Amino acid sequence: MPELSQKERLQLSLLDRLSDDEPDKLSESRDKRVITVSRLKQLVQRDLAWLLNCVAASANFDLTDYPEVAKSSFNYGIIDLSGLTAMSLSAKHIERELTKCIKNYEPRIIPRSLKIKISLARQEMSSNTLSFEITGDLWAQPLPLQLFLKTEVDIENGIVKLNSWK
Repeated sequence: MPELSQKERLQLSLLDRLSDDEPDKLSESRDKRVITVSRLKQLVQRDLAWLLNCVAASANFDLTDYPEVAKSSFNYGIIDLSGLTAMSLSAKHIERELTKCIKNYEPRIIPRSLKIKISLARQEMSSNTLSFEITGDLWAQPLPLQLFLKTEVDIENGIVKLNSWK
């Protein structure tokens, strides 16, 4: 099988590539620049946890007149879910907002493959927890990788926990 080109290899995110874990070394080995499939999934899960645990600036500022700012890193994060009750939330609205946020800030997930599904089953929902599933395909060569995450939001404090399905 021919070696993959630089563009086709699984690579770390820009933030991870800019972070220097070994500042004493002048160069990095190829193994440090290219990652495995399982490592890619771990990193995407970590980055989604960071994203979903941030509240977007649009929760405090009206960015309607500033669409480019609304898509910029200034607005990194999700709508504010803390302090609400599970019954007062519109599932479709939350699904739309989460989908928009993930498509905007996680480019490794193929946009058309991304699906968010809020769990409305009574046994899975408590009065202070909102559960949803994130599914999609991660860009990879030769084939995309499937991503399945079970997510819970404590709506009393807004903390999000992501767990991958095995």
